[in-house]
Amino acid sequence: MDGWFTKEIVAGMAGVLLLLFLVLFIWNIVLSVKFGRLKKQFRRLTQGTSRENLEQILEKLFDRMDEVSHSQQESNDLVEQMQAALRHHKGRMGFVRYAAFQNEGSDLSFSLALVDDSNSGVVLTSIYGRDESRVYAKPIDKGVSVYQMSEEEKQALVLAAKNGRSDS
Repeated sequence: MDGWFTKEIVAGMAGVLLLLFLVLFIWNIVLSVKFGRLKKQFRRLTQGTSRENLEQILEKLFDRMDEVSHSQQESNDLVEQMQAALRHHKGRMGFVRYAAFQNEGSDLSFSLALVDDSNSGVVLTSIYGRDESRVYAKPIDKGVSVYQMSEEEKQALVLAAKNGRSDS
């Protein structure tokens, strides 16, 4: 043993140092690429801002975000108002055809129920006969009429209530 360091130890340390150098060199390249991207993004952010500084730009962006948020809230309020108004429209319909008289073979008589979300509206009934036809309208309030309803009218009302539900 000539000294503290033998040729094997020196060669091993040289290998470790070479490996460490390669790792640091690759890390340096990765950091350089990331820094280049960051620099490019910063230039894009500050592009055309000869007079304004970054704080003023951010302040304008926050103002725009507040405007967009306010506009979105107004839109949400309008949608809620429209949904509330639609609940009162007579959008549910039930239709039943039938033969009103046994001696007549056609099913030209019908009952048509038109109601809103609270089952309020009207039931129209047309009774077809060979010599004449009659049409009746009965108001409906929360699924109930002050007038006596036929079985066909009740069926039409049940169909109308089912047609508007989202779970049907």
